[in-house]
Amino acid sequence: MARIQSLKDQLKDMERELEALKIFRITPLLKKFRRQLEGEKSFIKSEISKLEATKEQKIQEKIIINEIANRNRSSKNKRVWNYIKSIQRNYRPDLPIKEIRTQLKRHRQGLETDVSDVAWRNPSP
Repeated sequence: MARIQSLKDQLKDMERELEALKIFRITPLLKKFRRQLEGEKSFIKSEISKLEATKEQKIQEKIIINEIANRNRSSKNKRVWNYIKSIQRNYRPDLPIKEIRTQLKRHRQGLETDVSDVAWRNPSP
């Protein structure tokens, strides 16, 4: 609780400093200093919100982060799957998908593969 109160006091001090800066004429140095104070102010606000957050809110945030990560992973896997399918369809219909996936891994490592470099660069015919 004392930590939250000290952060709130720092926040009030920063707001007072920002108000005091309004009497000066605008210079590049003043803009830079003001931007720095705004950044520190937003950092302190985020620290206060973290300290005041309940367990339910923390669990909700983790769920949201996991959903975003799963969505990103899913879209990447879909792109890779479509890439592999197009290589199989257009260049190597004789190879199974699993073999093309292992060839892709070897290609990304810089090793020699059975699939030509042209197919890796542009899988469309």
